[in-house]
Amino acid sequence: MRGLLARGLLAATLMVGALNHAVRAEDQPAELTEDEVKEAVQFVYGNALFVLLHETGHMFISELQLPVLGREEDAVDALSSVLLLESHDDTLDTAITDSADGWFLSDQEREKAGGELAFWDTHALDKQRAYQMVCMMVGQDPEGFKQFADSLDFPESRREECKYEYDKTKESWSNLLAPHAQPEGGKNNFSIIYEEAGPELKPYADMLKEANLLETIAGTFANLYQLKDGIQFVATSCGQPNAFWMPAERKLVYCYELASYHDQLISKWLVENRNKDDGNADDQTEEGQQ
Repeated sequence: MRGLLARGLLAATLMVGALNHAVRAEDQPAELTEDEVKEAVQFVYGNALFVLLHETGHMFISELQLPVLGREEDAVDALSSVLLLESHDDTLDTAITDSADGWFLSDQEREKAGGELAFWDTHALDKQRAYQMVCMMVGQDPEGFKQFADSLDFPESRREECKYEYDKTKESWSNLLAPHAQPEGGKNNFSIIYEEAGPELKPYADMLKEANLLETIAGTFANLYQLKDGIQFVATSCGQPNAFWMPAERKLVYCYELASYHDQLISKWLVENRNKDDGNADDQTEEGQQ
């Protein structure tokens, strides 16, 4: 099952290095050190990767007419987590950790702004999504993610449950996707489009294009499952920080504004938490929110 889910995702690790040379947006905090800039760019990439895998889950459900028991948003969050974790790669482990931190930081900013909790939304609350990702992480590798879970005071009793939940989630998605496996030599043809961006978002457009973000997703699934040709993967300006699958148009869209949003989240946190004793950004992020 591991190979069926993740054999193509390892290609993502080859693309991350390009981000370290990307141009930063001019409006980002000038106080960031060179190492912090690299950390922020890695954070943006990790969150973008998780979000795109999430939207790919919607694409699978739509294109392959997969059944979903429960809330679809939760199901595709789980798929995105499994795809990253089953690659058994340090870079992608960092990506899922950064993605969990992204939801924690987003919730923190909502609290500071006095924002309302959207209990009616199709998505779980940001902090719920983050903790469920942590559950997947410790369910798959309790020792490897122990320090991160400890920093959250994630209960030991819950970690034991997470092992069963992770295995069941992986098995369920594997069983759903297995009948649609691409035969030997088969290949999906995706269209990759990076649209032009205005001056404020151009650094993010350039960064993601240089990192081959969309190509990573397309390459991951080109040989895995049978999908009809004509699906588009598009990076563009949307007027809001978002990403979405458009079933009628067969288009998966990643908005440059979302990269900017994640950059602002982590850049602000790095500046505010620079003087903490522990230099590990992931642990500090979570401990600062308890």
